[in-house]
Amino acid sequence: MKRYMNKWVLLGLKVIIALVWLACLWSQTFAAPILSEAMAGLYSSQVAMRWPYLIMGILFLVCVEIAFAAVWRLLSLSGSGTVFTAKAMPCVNWVLGCAAIATALTVLVSLCFLISGWHDATMPAMDYYTIALVLGVAVSPKSDSCC
Repeated sequence: MKRYMNKWVLLGLKVIIALVWLACLWSQTFAAPILSEAMAGLYSSQVAMRWPYLIMGILFLVCVEIAFAAVWRLLSLSGSGTVFTAKAMPCVNWVLGCAAIATALTVLVSLCFLISGWHDATMPAMDYYTIALVLGVAVSPKSDSCC
């Protein structure tokens, strides 16, 4: 069987995907609960939003993990030279679907924060606008092509 991609490149990419997947798993278990609790404790308007933020954060990380599993499959297909066949379409659809869901979750978190933090006297205006700006940049469309 002819190899269509260098096996060391494929191995390196799969190692990177495995590390990102493990980082997402660690974030779901430890970082997301800690960050949602810290946000709830920092500002009084965000106390009620601790659990919604935690759930949306974990769902976002699940989307990333599913997308990387599909990318793993695409890398396996590229090693055998069948990446540009109908076999790859379900994987591509999974990646696109996960990206769409993750974007919707980011928009939902942005809206929740904008509404819940709007009239909070304990939150400095600079914090509110900075967080709103970062969330807005996260969902803004990126255009890298000229045409």
